[in-house]
Amino acid sequence: MEHRPGRKRGIWAIVLLILGVALNAGAIALMLSLFKPVIYAGDAMLPTLPHGERVLLKRDPPEVHRGDIVEYDPADWQMQGPFIGRVVAVGGDHIAYAKGDDTLTLNGKPLDEPYVLGGAPGAPGFSFAVSVPQGRVFVLGDNRGNAADSRYGLEAQQGTLPMSGVTGVRVPEENALMLALGLTSTVGTLALPVGIGLGISALVARRKRQPVPAGPVWGAVHVDES
Repeated sequence: MEHRPGRKRGIWAIVLLILGVALNAGAIALMLSLFKPVIYAGDAMLPTLPHGERVLLKRDPPEVHRGDIVEYDPADWQMQGPFIGRVVAVGGDHIAYAKGDDTLTLNGKPLDEPYVLGGAPGAPGFSFAVSVPQGRVFVLGDNRGNAADSRYGLEAQQGTLPMSGVTGVRVPEENALMLALGLTSTVGTLALPVGIGLGISALVARRKRQPVPAGPVWGAVHVDES
């Protein structure tokens, strides 16, 4: 069987194009299913999150930890969200504040909160003492003087929220999974122009070497010079 010029390059072109599209589509689909970027609006999380800050959230986290910045639905407090705040206590914790204290207390010990705006962890002076049930969280804004958070829902489940109400948890953009997905997408993007280049090269090679017809050409006249 006669070897066609550019055949191998053509095969590699198809392989790389399919691979490039698959890697890009797969990485984008996985990113969108696992993460969502949001633009934070408001000042309840100052100084940690200024107004207009881009926040990357992992969707529907299976668990959260103290200190996590989360997106949550405040429907239990008869408020319309979503909101963004910081988890300060989880199931089994006892979180408390008495007006005039310098800090909140977590399980009887002072809670160090360097992220609080102006170093005023109790502003505007709401006293509370809450034992957080299992499967629920207690959420506060970093700007305690201007945050609609668990302190405003104390009459409903002591201001705690179910884990199902936590719709996202903030992750750093240098998160390992995000980096891996970004690398996958980059590889796919690089494969596309290489595949296109090989495809063009294969077509050029085929056109340069047109097949020579075998046998007599139809309509040709044979002249006998003898």
